[in-house]
Amino acid sequence: MSAPWQASQLAIGSLAVPSPAILAPMCGVCDFPYIRLMRRYDPDSLVFHEMFSAVGLVNMHRRPDPPDLTIPAELRPLGYQLFGHEPHVMAEAARMLEGWGAAVIDLNLGCPVPKITGACDGSALLREPELLDRILRAMVAAVQTPVTIKMRLGYSDDHQNYLEIARLAEAAGVAAITVHGRTRSQMYSGRADWDKIQEVVDAVSIPVIGNGDVTDPVQALERMRETGVAGVMIGRGAQGNPWIVPRIKHYALTGEVLPEPSAAEKLQVSLGHLDILIAEKGEREGLADSRKHITWYTRGLPGSAELRAAVNQTRTRADLVGVIEAYLETHAGAPVAG
Repeated sequence: MSAPWQASQLAIGSLAVPSPAILAPMCGVCDFPYIRLMRRYDPDSLVFHEMFSAVGLVNMHRRPDPPDLTIPAELRPLGYQLFGHEPHVMAEAARMLEGWGAAVIDLNLGCPVPKITGACDGSALLREPELLDRILRAMVAAVQTPVTIKMRLGYSDDHQNYLEIARLAEAAGVAAITVHGRTRSQMYSGRADWDKIQEVVDAVSIPVIGNGDVTDPVQALERMRETGVAGVMIGRGAQGNPWIVPRIKHYALTGEVLPEPSAAEKLQVSLGHLDILIAEKGEREGLADSRKHITWYTRGLPGSAELRAAVNQTRTRADLVGVIEAYLETHAGAPVAG
């Protein structure tokens, strides 16, 4: 089979990216346990950790037990994303991320939630191009690591300045632009507008990565061919689906579509995910965190509502494993190794 994509086709500054599929920095999803799980299936695609507050990082030394955010070799290449709006703070936070081994440092211009936009962070910066220009120039000057942005089309349907922001970012020295094809006011409703993403491709000379409603390998490559984007960023399509990025990569490099995992495989992996969460966060927090992931892993499976209700009643790992085993013996005929 002929490969529809060549591994040399996407470079973000000095970083050669071996896959056109990139994991988005989703809050509540893309923590170290999820990334560790995903690396079992894909050792080298670019993935992003969930975003960090620049102010929080710069003041982290005041905490009694600050976390070590150095990126382990087995998780690289890993991008870190920042949100904030003070140029000098953003520059200092970018230097910190570079020191911890970030492959890419991304500025969040897309988060739509009020607690972020209310502080002039996230997508609210789309309304402040002069301030944004100062932020980007400060970040680019502070580090050697490629600086990128992830933006929406605009703050609202009647304020869509995506071409202005894209050109501003390129002029400031940004290495690549990811465009989520929705406005802030749309949140996650409606359909992503890939025609407008294509307009960004035509407006700048740096790589543009498209984001929005990509859920399978064939669709991902179709979007790339139709719009000319250099890659696709996968957000909600990766919830409960750590295989989506490697499946897109495999199709892009070989022309072969790998089958989706079975129900038994999904649930077996969900327990592997649970064990990683427990190892990093302890049983109580890891178990609580696993429930939302199991909701995603079980989406569309027969009897999934009843399964999720039972999972939500569990209080130990052993209880949860028992619930999953009982489900599989009933619905898939394949018990899980506990």
